[in-house]
Amino acid sequence: MTDHARADPGRTAVVDGGRSLRYGELLAAAGALSNTLRDTCEGRPVAIRLRRGVDLVTALLAAAATGVPFLAVDPEAPAEHTRSALTGAGVRALVTGGPVPAELADFATVPPGSGSGAGPASGPDAGPGATAPAPGGTGPAGYLVRTSGSTGAPKLVEVSGSSLVRHARTMGKVYGIESRDRVLQLANPAFDVVIEEVFPTLAAGATVVAAPHPVPAPSELTEFLAHHGVTVLNLPTPYWREWVAELDCGGRRVPDTVRLVVIGSDMGDWDTVRRWRGHSGARLVNAYGASETTVTCAVWEHTREEGRAGALPVGRPLPGVKAFVLTEDGLEATAPDTGELYIGGWCLAEGYLGDAERTGEAFVPHPSDPSQRLYRTRDRARRDADGEITVLGRIDGEVNIRGHRVNPSEVSAALLRLDGVSAAHTLVRRDGRGEDRLTAYAVMTTRQDGPALRERLGGLLPGHLLPGEVVVLDALPVTANGKVDETSLPRPREVSPTPAVAPATSADPGAFMTVEGLADHVAGLWSTELDGAVGVDDNVFDLGAHSLMLAGVRRRLSADLGREVPSIALFTHTTPRALARFLHEGEAAAGLSASRPAAPSRLRARRASGGKR
Repeated sequence: MTDHARADPGRTAVVDGGRSLRYGELLAAAGALSNTLRDTCEGRPVAIRLRRGVDLVTALLAAAATGVPFLAVDPEAPAEHTRSALTGAGVRALVTGGPVPAELADFATVPPGSGSGAGPASGPDAGPGATAPAPGGTGPAGYLVRTSGSTGAPKLVEVSGSSLVRHARTMGKVYGIESRDRVLQLANPAFDVVIEEVFPTLAAGATVVAAPHPVPAPSELTEFLAHHGVTVLNLPTPYWREWVAELDCGGRRVPDTVRLVVIGSDMGDWDTVRRWRGHSGARLVNAYGASETTVTCAVWEHTREEGRAGALPVGRPLPGVKAFVLTEDGLEATAPDTGELYIGGWCLAEGYLGDAERTGEAFVPHPSDPSQRLYRTRDRARRDADGEITVLGRIDGEVNIRGHRVNPSEVSAALLRLDGVSAAHTLVRRDGRGEDRLTAYAVMTTRQDGPALRERLGGLLPGHLLPGEVVVLDALPVTANGKVDETSLPRPREVSPTPAVAPATSADPGAFMTVEGLADHVAGLWSTELDGAVGVDDNVFDLGAHSLMLAGVRRRLSADLGREVPSIALFTHTTPRALARFLHEGEAAAGLSASRPAAPSRLRARRASGGKR
């Protein structure tokens, strides 16, 4: 990055709403902060607890030059969850802004704008493309990233500095990033995709454009991209799928400035690709990887229309990376047979920090060539005759929840830490949108209902690990061999102590003329989305709703009313009755009629199809 700062220090490096930093300014700020971190961290890992924006990019760049690993954490995560990660990593210094929770008071906090003595001589001399050597000339330090563990305890993946540097260079070439690009930074800071959004961008002398907080709803993304002239974006596949659905409903066309869309963190599908092509001719790349493979290890690019269905391929490994689809006996699987996907090459992490046993289980010698070290992805895959790989799902208990790899047992372990919980089990259920959601079950020694228990659990777990429902039972059903009988666990609403008000089933558009009629209709939409009965006075967030679900309900409600329902309305009016009242009374005061019904045929067609999209 230093070359870009010296050659063109006035070029914009980071845009963050009304703030921005030029390359010269970024290098100076990162250099000053890195000096402070070196003095404060005492040779131990550095943690970063910041939202997307100028401060986060500065801190990432500074931390990469300190000579010690850095760990980025979610600033919105419960403080106890963050503390456990920092303690496990042996962190001494924490870069954070604003008030510091009491749980983090033991760490030496460093404001993102602190430090003195700026400039290339004291800062990260080569930037993310070839980060400054650590003290003693041992090369750049890498980073740590927290991932879910099968035992219920999280793991800290340790990625080397050399892998970080090569990743920045390789992805810059694969994505063709140039200095003229404006690259969206959307990922949560704790999600390692932030590495791929920031470091290749700065290595190329391009501009990082930080998404606001909270992340724009898919219905608002297009306008944001157009306003900022974004050219490259990396989206979680579920978010991209919702964006395509918004575009299908007649939203604004994808800006012509967008030249590359990368999707990943979940399985893509051919149907959405075909619909996407009706809205944009931009390059579409499906990226595959794991925290243990330095973010991305394989890519597939859509180059031609094919009459295929099902999951998208993940393509071929990156240059210098190897991929093997092996059967249980260690032999290479041939099409159409499937096997487990193993990855080798420069992208492999060092292992799990301080956990030699789990490192040895996940990083293994190649069955026929012990000199090759491979990572067991635990993904079931198939390689076709052309060499392209398609991932078909997990072969262990892990799932992807909104782009995060999650092991349900980590939720159960957190539940058992709460007073009064004597037994717990968490499983995955498909919601009305066909996506995986967590449902937890608990046995209590004290009286407490599921919503209250879920609220307490929210103090221990970040949003992607928080189950949609916590169900309290007298006992967990077990099989003859003593294991939990998941088939006998009731669906959440089957044990609700207060039955939900049934949504309206009438297709009479006249029902939209009243608050109660519209509230019933909204409850029906949410019942489909959450795959269970929702009452007109239920808070949908308490039932497990998240932003992508809100986007789906907003889209369908807008179609039914024949006008746009603002996304913010669903965030601020969180029960069907409150939203209906707002649509009738709040918007009416602004001159917007809330009584325009949808065509009866549209309502009948949706109900006839069970409400599925």
